[in-house]
Amino acid sequence: MAAAEAGQQKRAEENDELTIKDGDTDICQQLMDRYAKSSAAQHGHLVATAAAMRSILVAESLPSTPPAYFAAAISSADSTVNSPATDPVAVSALLTFLSIVVPLVPSGEISTEKAREAVTVLVSLIDRDEEKLGVASLRGGVKCIGTLLIGFCNLDDWESLDLGFASLLKFAVDKRPKVRRCAQECLEKILGSLQSSTVIKEASNTVYASFKEYKPVLAELSSSRIDEGSKVDLSLKTQNAEAVYVLNVLGVAIPFISSKLRSRAFSELCNLMASQFSLLTRQILKAMEVFFANSRDEISVPEIESIITSLTGYLSSHDKNPSDTVVQATILLRSALEKLHLVDSKLCLKKLPLVFGDLAGLLTSNDDTASQALDVLKDLINRHVDKDIVEGCLPFEGEENVADGNKIGATKSVCAVFESILDSCDAIPNERILDVTAILIDKLGELSYVLMRNIVLKLASLMTSATGDACSLKHLQHCIGSAVVAMGPEKILELLPISICADNRSCTNSWLIPILKRYIVGASLGYYIEHIVPLSKSILQTSRKAHRKKLQACSHELMELLPAFCNYPVDVAQNFGSLAKLLVKFINKYPFMNEAITLSLQRLVNQNKSKLRPKINPGEAKTCPGEDNTSELESENRYSKKTSTKNIKALASCSAELLQSLVDMFTGLGTEVSSDFKVNFLHIFCNFKLYN
Repeated sequence: MAAAEAGQQKRAEENDELTIKDGDTDICQQLMDRYAKSSAAQHGHLVATAAAMRSILVAESLPSTPPAYFAAAISSADSTVNSPATDPVAVSALLTFLSIVVPLVPSGEISTEKAREAVTVLVSLIDRDEEKLGVASLRGGVKCIGTLLIGFCNLDDWESLDLGFASLLKFAVDKRPKVRRCAQECLEKILGSLQSSTVIKEASNTVYASFKEYKPVLAELSSSRIDEGSKVDLSLKTQNAEAVYVLNVLGVAIPFISSKLRSRAFSELCNLMASQFSLLTRQILKAMEVFFANSRDEISVPEIESIITSLTGYLSSHDKNPSDTVVQATILLRSALEKLHLVDSKLCLKKLPLVFGDLAGLLTSNDDTASQALDVLKDLINRHVDKDIVEGCLPFEGEENVADGNKIGATKSVCAVFESILDSCDAIPNERILDVTAILIDKLGELSYVLMRNIVLKLASLMTSATGDACSLKHLQHCIGSAVVAMGPEKILELLPISICADNRSCTNSWLIPILKRYIVGASLGYYIEHIVPLSKSILQTSRKAHRKKLQACSHELMELLPAFCNYPVDVAQNFGSLAKLLVKFINKYPFMNEAITLSLQRLVNQNKSKLRPKINPGEAKTCPGEDNTSELESENRYSKKTSTKNIKALASCSAELLQSLVDMFTGLGTEVSSDFKVNFLHIFCNFKLYN
């Protein structure tokens, strides 16, 4: 029986969020209606207290309003404080009743002087019976103090706030979680409401003094490593637990306290951030998170620099630290760089290589950590790597440029980070390393030929000795493909030339041809005519002499790069005439090129015609055969209307002989032709006739 009653009491205490309607209905009557059938002793005491307060109001002919109930309850509390002996049960019920009434009192209905006196009474009452009170009642008393301070006391007079603020600060490190959280929430609201510089200074000094009191304990705890998953409440003595909780208070207060003390406190907080996980780590990270989420714009450089130093130090030991804290540190590091970029962009550049190095080291961690690191790295590359600015800095080389904040120096160092990672790989790196490398290449564009050539050479080395699975190989090919897009085929083939190996009469770097076929865009028709075709013919001649079918296949594959070079080429107006003459020879001499020729011509027509025709709806499917898979947005940016007009004129003016050769070829093939070939041919024929 006793156990059952104790269970009821506990459940009643846990259900301490009492909602009372603020209207015409008497508060006492609402409580009676709500708890009439409850057998919990706590509810019975609460209803009895409410009835006693109503009796006082009736005896004095006062209305049953929240202000009147508040005055009666505070008077009763004051009498209790002054009595030699108190009943903890009665005090608990009185505090709970006050926690219900005070939020219902309209603004201005309690004078600042009466509110100050009420806070004094409540602090005395709680301090006297603190250890005898239940969690719900104690939490209700703390909530009352906070509500009175915020809503009714003079926020411009520190003497009106001093006692209550100190009490909230005390309970903000209480061992009981509900009490502790309530006090911290009240402190945050009060600090966020302060306007007077004098009061802010006093409140700041009070918070900082509380932090300083626990500094020796905090210093000891920061150097004590604990195992992941340890519970703070179970592994700490009372004083140590309070020291940990004071960091939560500091985290709440930091955005609002005076700039001088904030800088000092934050510096000391960052110094407590050890490179390995401690009992303080999560509290410190939370404080940093709150700081960034709520801080005003005037964050100082030393504050941000301290955060970056602490976070990078922690990430450098990521393999020894809990993954959730590593993820949180990664997110905070991004926020820190964003803040630093706003106040000191040169220093931000100086920090980039260090940050990139630590984040890149996370790409081989578990999935959650690595995924978060990848997202942050992508974001940092997009925000801080700017090829236009870097190009302006190209004459300046050397590591000293990093210290000076020059973009080229920082970018070179970032590239060196990924070069180092790839150099340490004996096999194909994981997908995330390749993805972020590809993004960096893409961001640097043509400049990647200067800054990332060693990375491309390493990728090629991994490709030639590839031992990974098909998925890994696909990601490696995509990364190299990004280099093809960024640098263009001319630069890529300078770095990775396709040639005949004299030793075994094989074709070096032939693995690159399928990648070129897929990723070439915006290349030069002239380069295809002057370099690719002669190279193909040279390899073909060697294959005939050496009777090597693999060389012949390589030659054909090179020549069949024609459609790739016709994917938004940059020199249609200048070189299509020469290409048309070459294609006439191809039609007559190389039958294997027939489909490649029709696809290439169709692509040239479609890509230029699309710029001149009315725009289709976003959801409308492309119906023209032979269209490439270049995104609509990219195609919009490739050609201007003026360029497309010139290109169409060039296609039309040089098409007569080519069109006749196509007709002869088509009629000569008879039934030995695919349906796609027929469709492409007919489309080309109609378009060329249209423009002639």
